[in-house]
Amino acid sequence: MPRERGSGTYVETRRLAYPLRSRTRFSEIVGAGGREARGQFIDAAEEIATRELARELGLKSGAPLIRIESVRLADRAPICVSTTWLSAEQFPNAGRIFANLRSMTQLLAHYGVRDFRRASTRITAGIVDATDAARLDLALGRPVLVVDSTDVDTGGRPIVTKRSRFAAERGEFLVENG
Repeated sequence: MPRERGSGTYVETRRLAYPLRSRTRFSEIVGAGGREARGQFIDAAEEIATRELARELGLKSGAPLIRIESVRLADRAPICVSTTWLSAEQFPNAGRIFANLRSMTQLLAHYGVRDFRRASTRITAGIVDATDAARLDLALGRPVLVVDSTDVDTGGRPIVTKRSRFAAERGEFLVENG
C-alpha cells in the first residue's frame, strides 16, 4: 500500500480504462473491464437553474432543477463523485427515485427515456477539495479530472448535465472517435 507522510494509508487499485464516446454508461464500462460497478446516493435537492445550467439543459434561467449527488465505485474503490442536474418538471421526484435505483440509466428509463447519448464532454484538471477527498478516499491536494458533460435524448433534447470529479490516479480516459 502506498503511503503519504501524514495522510494515512491508501489502497492502490488498478486504473480503470474509461472510454469517452457518444454512449457513455459507467456500469457498462466498469463491467466490461471485469469489475463490479456500484453507485452510492449521497443527496438530492431542488434548486433553481443558473444561467449556465439553464443553457446546458435548454431551459429558462430560474427553472426548477433537481440536483443529485452520488459516488460511483469499481470493486468498492471510489472512482468519481458526480453532481447531476435534471429538469424538475420533466423528472419529478428524480432524487427519491435515484436514491432507490442508484443508476442514471435506470432513472431515465423510469421516465420513458430508453436511450440517450453524450452531446458534449469537457475535461479539465483540478485539486480535490475536502468534501470530495473524503468521498473519494483521497488525500487533500491530490489531482482530480473534472468532467462536465451533457446528455441528450434521441431527439437531441438536453436531459441531463453533470459535473463529475474522477480520482486521477484511479482512471484514464480513452477518447474514441466514430
